[in-house]
Amino acid sequence: RDSRWLMLTLSSISVPNFITFPQSVLWAAIDLRRKKKIMLTDKISALGDVRGKDADASLTAFVVIAMQEAREICGGSVGSLHDSIKKAVVFLEGRLPQLTNPYAVAMTSYAMANADKLNKDILMKYSSQHEAGRSWTVPGQHHHSLEATAYAVLALVKAKDFDKAGEAVHWLNRQQSHYGGSGTTQATVMVFQAVAEYRTQVKDRQNFNLDVELSVAGRGKPVRYTIKRENAHLTRSDRVDINKEFNVTARGTGTATLSVLTLYYARPVEKKSDCTFFDLTVKMEKDNEGAIETYKITMDFYYKSDKTDATMTILDIGIPTGFTVENRDLEELSRGKERYIQKFEMDKVLSERGSLILYLDKVLRKEPQRLAFRMHKMLNVGVLQPAAVTIYEYYSPNARCTKFFHPERADGAISRLCKGDLCQCAEENCSYQKKNHIGDEERFNRACEAGMDYVYKVKVVGMDLQQDADIYDLEVEQVLKEGTDVDVEGKRRPFLARPTCRNHLGLVKDKSYLIMGRSVDLPDLGGSLQYIFGEQTWIEYWPTRQESQTQEHRDRYIGISDLQNSLLKEGCAT
Repeated sequence: RDSRWLMLTLSSISVPNFITFPQSVLWAAIDLRRKKKIMLTDKISALGDVRGKDADASLTAFVVIAMQEAREICGGSVGSLHDSIKKAVVFLEGRLPQLTNPYAVAMTSYAMANADKLNKDILMKYSSQHEAGRSWTVPGQHHHSLEATAYAVLALVKAKDFDKAGEAVHWLNRQQSHYGGSGTTQATVMVFQAVAEYRTQVKDRQNFNLDVELSVAGRGKPVRYTIKRENAHLTRSDRVDINKEFNVTARGTGTATLSVLTLYYARPVEKKSDCTFFDLTVKMEKDNEGAIETYKITMDFYYKSDKTDATMTILDIGIPTGFTVENRDLEELSRGKERYIQKFEMDKVLSERGSLILYLDKVLRKEPQRLAFRMHKMLNVGVLQPAAVTIYEYYSPNARCTKFFHPERADGAISRLCKGDLCQCAEENCSYQKKNHIGDEERFNRACEAGMDYVYKVKVVGMDLQQDADIYDLEVEQVLKEGTDVDVEGKRRPFLARPTCRNHLGLVKDKSYLIMGRSVDLPDLGGSLQYIFGEQTWIEYWPTRQESQTQEHRDRYIGISDLQNSLLKEGCAT
């Protein structure tokens, strides 16, 4: 097909830079494309239905750029190459003033810059200045904006305008994901090419000598890095606890980028608006063979468009903790005449979290397709989180549909704690009562750590244990550290917990406990605060004065009493 010949030509041009490649194959690809008039006719007009405004110019420029970059390799063997490039440049030069799509303008400008005919005024007219730099923005298409800006950088570098190119490079650097990519492979490759070309051209123009110091609260010595021209491409990293303050100090000459990635507990979200373009149904059913347990996951899906099928589609399937996929099932799906999937792989780039990636050649419109394979449970885990299946077109990763699944819950329903009609997500591990030896310093540090909202001495005065949620009626005997809920001493507060956590909590009526809770476990439901026993809630039995005389409870009683005195007299140091 036409698109495959184009891909062969463009791929072949890049290959000789990395491996030995028979030039006869490349020349044959270009010459056959020329003879069959697959991409450019004598009038230099683009054929085929290409997405986006000004598609004739952008597609022509795309091919011209490939031909320009192939001149050194193929110029002597494909006699028509130079003449074809010349005609295409004339076409683009006349078309450029009429263009309104920043993507087409940027790509055409790079083709013109390669021919020493760049119209910088038109190129800059479609740029946008931001605090983070300069970009060529395609409305509603972030990945196309990345590509367009990359082409603009290449054009500006070709024209030796390193100041304007530097502004765009600065913006591109700010758009990278924390894993270094730029979304689609096409966008990532173009950004890498543009930034690499810019760095290569300016490296001898910059005086680069930076001393960077990272100081973290609680550490004896700071971490120091020296960044010079010869090692500027290396990434340095360090881990810092989320509740520790840190300072970064840079001295010297040069420019570097500081990125901070915060890891935190996130609750899964499923939005109906996510499924505008695809319909997806996922179910997980128990099978009869192998491992601890074996399940079959079935996915039904179709494309919602009335006009076209979805091409180059990705199924990103999360693997529940402790499960493995049956590879034989996937191999059968990827072989034979039907060949339901083109390829499968375990991937940590596309999914950003580690998933099974299935590549589909297309998804039919309005006609449901089904894929099914087995998963084996190899390890038991405490609380199994729902996993997600996401379907999207490769070139439109934002237009996606996501559904959750779980071996024990229909449709991967999220665990919830409900009080009446008000519910709170409860998809996390249980809190455990502290029964082992606890050091005084550990207890105090937890009471005063960032995010710890309250510290109470409570007494269990009642329990309402149900199938869907447990409600513990606790009386706040003493407030050791006041939090969001003020004036609570001597009053009762209901605490919610999942029934599956009942044994882990181990609460006994008429007994007292030290409770320390985080702000995330004190949500506002219906205008009032709701206490929840979350994964990180601290629960510790508070022995009576009489029990403190026994060896079993003496150390715990003394430790909690010390915490009580410290918090009431001095509070937490800020």
